Amino acid sequence: MGSRRDTTTGCWGAGFGGTSSGEPRLPGGSSNEAGLKDARAAGDIVKMSGAMPMGPEESLIAWKTQAWTNPQTVAWYAQRMNENKGTNRLKNLVEVELCRRCAAGDRVLDVGIGTGRGSIPLLSKGFHVTGVDSSQAMLDQCRREAGESPIELLRADIASLPFPDASFDTLISLNVLVHFPHWRDVLREWARVVRPDGRLIFDVHSLDHVQAVSRAHGVPTEELLAPERRTELYALRVRAEDLVHEAEALGLSVVAIVPYAAVLGGGNRNFWLDNSRASGYLWERLLSWMALDEPLFQFGRFLEQSLFAHLTTEATGRFMAVLCRTSDPAANRSWLQRNQQINEALAHGLSARVLSDVVPGDFAAWQTELNGHLNDRRNELMLSFLCTAFAPFLDSGCGEDILAQEHFAALRRYVRKWRIDGATRHFVKSWHRTPSVQEALTCAGVSLGAGLEYELTRELLDAVGAFDEGG
Repeated sequence: MGSRRDTTTGCWGAGFGGTSSGEPRLPGGSSNEAGLKDARAAGDIVKMSGAMPMGPEESLIAWKTQAWTNPQTVAWYAQRMNENKGTNRLKNLVEVELCRRCAAGDRVLDVGIGTGRGSIPLLSKGFHVTGVDSSQAMLDQCRREAGESPIELLRADIASLPFPDASFDTLISLNVLVHFPHWRDVLREWARVVRPDGRLIFDVHSLDHVQAVSRAHGVPTEELLAPERRTELYALRVRAEDLVHEAEALGLSVVAIVPYAAVLGGGNRNFWLDNSRASGYLWERLLSWMALDEPLFQFGRFLEQSLFAHLTTEATGRFMAVLCRTSDPAANRSWLQRNQQINEALAHGLSARVLSDVVPGDFAAWQTELNGHLNDRRNELMLSFLCTAFAPFLDSGCGEDILAQEHFAALRRYVRKWRIDGATRHFVKSWHRTPSVQEALTCAGVSLGAGLEYELTRELLDAVGAFDEGG
């Protein structure tokens, strides 16, 4: 292993087969116990080969690589990728369309191809696809998924590709780099096999996103990311500026950096939504209707592709990077400046003026499409859930010049009711715990405040103005 930690990592397949946070969900049994056993076994093999001893990070990588060599596990994973459950179809659509739209030429290399969900759809569009993965079981499954379509598949490591320089027009890699801490080394190898003016397309988690939420809410970034610091939940997070600087050092330039996964739920965490109605069980349940409710699916698609995709890496927890193998420092500086300008504008909330500057095309037509989606009751509810995360902006009138009057009024009513509900629950749970009343309402060591009769509780809430406008 030595200085090249990646020599035992391999490719974990597009989407890997667990949550996007990196924890595998293997069929049957406890993932932790089986995983540690596999990691130890993989570690024994590496040690026998004379490599350096493995630390926790290397052991985890070996475990993940080993896990996807099992044909039964891979078959389960393939079924999971093909299922139309929750936001699975939306995620696939957003990622595959980005790859298709941004690819250059027709020779495509899919790194960490897995079952081929990202590149098999490209075959019907005239692309010639080569896929690599460290798991032969994954490659065998990919061959079955491709059917009679021509596709070249090779077993290889993502950071040591068996191809000459400049072999491909485009390299794509979906949900792979998010699992690797040594992304700079990997990116250098990927750039090597792409021809001049070719494209590299891949996704990572956004550190800008977490840092922006940290500043806004006064919560340390390390505290927000604490769960991801656990080895088994590792998720690579990168600042867009760091990615641009590394790209420039490698002679690459930014074509696009596209935020996404704003409303994909599951492991695609949007930190802005924490502690709002757009988090937790009710939110996930609403998103799950996308599998059956076509208008809701199309609204989710609109939000992902026509709104969040045009914002910045502070807006969502994940982004797709599209880089060109052409050195253009001026273009990179221009992208960074534009990104900063949009962030500064968004700090004051969404408005027609701000959005008309970032959304391409006819903004009036965009508004008409948005309001058309909101004529569906479930779509309006989804946006209401999202707006609870940005209630102060709604109070100041942000969005009033974007939405039709009836939709804006409905959102404000919903957010107000949500606030009343939260404030009421907090008051009912806490009012009797204040020192001034706690002693009077305690009998034989038991607090009676929590069991106050309903109408008396209502009178208390009225007295404190819980239901007043703005209360």
